[in-house]
Amino acid sequence: MSKNDKNQKLTAYESYKKIESEIKFQTNLLEKSNPTIRCPIHQYNYSKTCRQCKKIVVEEVPTYQEKSINMDKYHYDVGDRGDNIIPIRGENAISNMNSLPKLGICLVGDSPASKSYVNRKLKACQEINIDAELFNFSENVEQDQLIKHIQSMNHDGILVQLPLPLHLNKLDIIHSIPYEKDVDCLHMHNLQRILVYGELCEMLPCTPAAVLQILDYYDVNVIGKKVTVIGRSFLVGLPLSLLLQKRNATVTVCHRETLNLDQHIMNADIVISAAGHPKLVRNVKQGAIVIDVGISQGEKKGRIVGDVDIDVVKNQASLITPVPGGVGPMTVCMLMRNLCNIWKKKQGQPVYINPKLSDAYLND
Repeated sequence: MSKNDKNQKLTAYESYKKIESEIKFQTNLLEKSNPTIRCPIHQYNYSKTCRQCKKIVVEEVPTYQEKSINMDKYHYDVGDRGDNIIPIRGENAISNMNSLPKLGICLVGDSPASKSYVNRKLKACQEINIDAELFNFSENVEQDQLIKHIQSMNHDGILVQLPLPLHLNKLDIIHSIPYEKDVDCLHMHNLQRILVYGELCEMLPCTPAAVLQILDYYDVNVIGKKVTVIGRSFLVGLPLSLLLQKRNATVTVCHRETLNLDQHIMNADIVISAAGHPKLVRNVKQGAIVIDVGISQGEKKGRIVGDVDIDVVKNQASLITPVPGGVGPMTVCMLMRNLCNIWKKKQGQPVYINPKLSDAYLND
């Protein structure tokens, strides 16, 4: 082996280890903390009584603090603990690998929002040494030309940034991606596998996977819980509702034709909104968990808002994700996880199975 080949092998090994240990994307949640015990006179926090007043019984003042999901909890190495994001079983065989995952991204048009999303994905790839290549197409690109290009790509993972111009058939474009390279997990073949196998699949749609990851991080057990999912798109609402049902949640899917939407929201233990309508969710049951997936333009130019009126709902919810900075960063993380799984499967390495899944789920 030449010196250059040895260096290439070492670089590949080190880069793979970086993928394994440095997925550190963060997402913020506002978590209703335990009531702070505070003296009404001196405003100091104590366990039962104020040290200065001695005899004054302090009052309980509910407060909110910003919580941050640190993805360090999910980094994984050989022999790491059982709650790894992508555990490696047995001996580490990657020392013989001399390649890295490659991601190909197709961007059609010059939408500022789409460019922003793509840049986040490119930055994520750069941070963990994944080779990413961006292909730009004009707004008026012909569908046959785009499909021909997709079919010629030899990357490990391929994605087409959505939405697409109206003259392009979204489903035809997505299905032109080989399903084993469909890193967004939107191909019909992959969605059918989710219908049968759920989270036992090596790839999951990124946004639903991000929602489940947040629930797992905060140890939210959905078994028997009433979950209202607002939105039924095949990008988020449909696969998410299926995955939640696989976890034995009682799921209600709402959409634009749903009557008494507010009642469905108020009855839910967990509310997940992916509709793209600002302030759609204004009230929830006290102590409910609220995951805001929606993205819309706010009243102020350039401001991004979610579906939830967070200023109101944060006083009712026990957990709530903000927009921006909530589900979005975790979605990018799940994209990286899908790509790593595609590559590991290609290399004959074990891929991710959620270690928190119950035996009942595994035997369903």
